[in-house]
Amino acid sequence: MAAERIYINGAPGETRIAILEDGRLSDLMISRVGRESLVGNIYLGRVTAVLDGLQAAFVEIGEERAGFLSVADLRPLGDQQRDDRIANYIAEGDAILVQVLRDPEEDKGAKLTGRVTLTGRDMIFAPGQSGITLSRKITGEDERQRLNDIMAKVVPDGTDGAFVLRTVAAEAEQEDLEDGVKRIVHRWRDIQERQKKATPPHCLDKELSPPFAVLRDYGGTDLENLVCDDPLLLADLKKFAEEEMPDLEEAIIGPREKGALFATLGIEEMIDAALDPVVALPAGGSIIISETPALTAIDVNTGSTSGGGREQTALMTNEEAAVEIAHQIRLRNLSGLLIIDFVSMRRRENQEAVYRKVRRSVGDDPLRPHVVGFTKLGLLEMTRRRKGPSLSEIVSGTIALAAKSPETVALEVLRGVLAEAQATPAPTYNVSASTGVVAALKGGLAATLKGLEKQNGYAIKLKADANYGPEAFQIVAKVKK
Repeated sequence: MAAERIYINGAPGETRIAILEDGRLSDLMISRVGRESLVGNIYLGRVTAVLDGLQAAFVEIGEERAGFLSVADLRPLGDQQRDDRIANYIAEGDAILVQVLRDPEEDKGAKLTGRVTLTGRDMIFAPGQSGITLSRKITGEDERQRLNDIMAKVVPDGTDGAFVLRTVAAEAEQEDLEDGVKRIVHRWRDIQERQKKATPPHCLDKELSPPFAVLRDYGGTDLENLVCDDPLLLADLKKFAEEEMPDLEEAIIGPREKGALFATLGIEEMIDAALDPVVALPAGGSIIISETPALTAIDVNTGSTSGGGREQTALMTNEEAAVEIAHQIRLRNLSGLLIIDFVSMRRRENQEAVYRKVRRSVGDDPLRPHVVGFTKLGLLEMTRRRKGPSLSEIVSGTIALAAKSPETVALEVLRGVLAEAQATPAPTYNVSASTGVVAALKGGLAATLKGLEKQNGYAIKLKADANYGPEAFQIVAKVKK
């Protein structure tokens, strides 16, 4: 994955990560205290039930709800038979090694897999499999052959596992790949040793927290800078880079300008735009995104686009929309079933051209959307694997709700206090906001608020005011006379 710049805003209660490509916001990740993701974690679990009807099992991993493991995520690769049943692999009461594919949601437990993988900067390691493969995005036969030759030398004989070189491994030196192999194999052996001593359910290995995972996943040769405004996190990121990817240590820096990082760089405006259901296209058309719990519907409109005839205008608008839709799907983290209503075209070859454009445009998406094709009604169907909540779910608290949740506004209040304290130092800051926002600050965010007061040596006084709207608030510095 390529990224030119990464910006990390560490604020009370949450960390926001913005990834920019070609000057545009391509990915936005929001991690909130108490809502940490389980994806990538490896557990020694206990099978609590085997469901023959579903060909699946429930596995206790120490969370509130048992995880869900299907036979498709359990059977060894290439080992599929017509009479394949989950009971052929596990039984109730068994201890089993599993990894989280998808976080729990609502009344569902985490989705699990029995095929564990470990991710490093240059490679992915799959224990129990065999072989060396390269990312399809590594181009050039000479470079692919060079990397294959290096891996053949540096992978120790008898290693029980397969290696997949990631795109970022292109042009890597032999010593880098050799070090990567040693690290990832050592990590796997540590997990095996912990497994021998553990009693299920037990977490054996945790995925990196988002700032470190982003540095690992996006830390390629295209990365110019990673800017972090949290001094403690910045120091930890530099230390991590020194140990894992020393070539990037100098690229990890603090902000050059004073003020709120995202506001100064215009990223706050980009985030607001990413929540707008209407997105303008370059030639005058637009797309309208409607997210619902069942599916996401995207409507394409020509607007003021003109391209020399109705059919040509439709084709031009649809091809522009295909590129923008791919960008928006990734930015908003839309998943599940997606239905796109393109502008109607009469010619079949034009419809096929739009289909190919969509497929090419989603090619860089790490979640690899599956473009099914056009239905008989002329709608394009797509599916995209779910990995965490969508942007609107995080910010609004639910799908298809335009207003920000009280928690989101409360976190904005805390960021606002930090900004006000920089501009006007004072012993006390009076905050007036709606009842819901104040309740969030006194409830789930109370510890975060107290920590902010203690860390910076000032008091934050809250006042609930019915005259304030759900997203409005005021911060006033109470300066000593």
